[in-house]
Amino acid sequence: MSEPSRQRRALSNVGGRIRAHGDPALSAVFVRALERTASEPPDAGTHGFHAWPARMHWALPATILDALGAHGARLLDPFAGGGTVLVEAMRAGAMGTGLDLNPLSALVTETKCSLRTARERDAFVDAAVGVVEASLERVQTRTAIRAKLDRTLAALYAPHVLKELAGLLEEIEQVESVRDRRALTAVFSSLVVKLSKKKADTSEALVEKRLRKGLASELFMRKASELSERWTELRAHAPRDAEEPRLMTGDVRRARELLGERYRADLVVTSPPYGGTYDYHAHHALRLAWLGVDDRAFARSELGARRSMRGPEARLRFDRETREWLAALASVVESDGLVVLVLGDAEIAGRRISPIEQLDALAPREGLRLFAGASEEKPDFRGGYPREEHVLALRPSR
Repeated sequence: MSEPSRQRRALSNVGGRIRAHGDPALSAVFVRALERTASEPPDAGTHGFHAWPARMHWALPATILDALGAHGARLLDPFAGGGTVLVEAMRAGAMGTGLDLNPLSALVTETKCSLRTARERDAFVDAAVGVVEASLERVQTRTAIRAKLDRTLAALYAPHVLKELAGLLEEIEQVESVRDRRALTAVFSSLVVKLSKKKADTSEALVEKRLRKGLASELFMRKASELSERWTELRAHAPRDAEEPRLMTGDVRRARELLGERYRADLVVTSPPYGGTYDYHAHHALRLAWLGVDDRAFARSELGARRSMRGPEARLRFDRETREWLAALASVVESDGLVVLVLGDAEIAGRRISPIEQLDALAPREGLRLFAGASEEKPDFRGGYPREEHVLALRPSR
């Protein structure tokens, strides 16, 4: 089997010059957080269990939450993605709530944030063993099965791999425990790109991979065992009063409606889409198709998508979308609360746009003001323009 290709992730290319701006005390915290991403491994605890394009480095929210004393705080991540902030919020003793338009986010985050006893972890591994044994029996007996994928996606797999994956998924669906079944589905999701001909989540390039029969089942078992070990580490480092986060699928612009009229966050820590940089729906389309998830709202309403940030109206659309999610955050954060954003420079209709410039102009209109920040230089793989990633703090101005 060929080695998996390396992916570009947000904050994975570290070490550039960092500049602080705004409130000295808070910006110093952000500088320390950025510096720590250069010295800590990107994978720890449950963070590396499931690939996620543009995954945030865990040390960033960990440092910020520790400095802010987040224990007991109501924390919201409205762009929850792969759950990095919510894992660290749980480890910090915060009461986390996550929201994301991508239906896969809740499944992956729930799995990463699962606080299980030793008995529950053993039961999960036993369930995985049962799934794998049944899957290998299917392989040996050549049991007929058809994957529920369209022809284009099915063509991304060697026929025997496609059949084995379909069998694995069918066996997962027979697992009695809903909690174990969902976690095993997340394990399955973590493998479907690796076992396809896709070079990577964010690449359309295809590569030939020689995968023997039975390998998909073996990798599934290995990944399930790895997840159990990661849960052990998570449980060991979480406080005794840690609570798993509340998770919802939906559009951040409907946050007030989804969270409830009375909900208010003490702290928002989140990473909105970098404008014009990724097409998250396309990056997750294969996984969503395997899981049979209704992704129409995700495809229709994805914010800042690269495919929609072209042409003469792109900047107007980007500013409008940014104002909409800023207004949503302002409506759910406490009057003395804090909003921390991790953002990269946008690329809109061929123009590089700094979020500092954009937020300075737009945030006050929606009841927020830019308060502090730190910005780090990053390599630009295309060349020609300076590029930065930022940690920015806003406070309500009402």
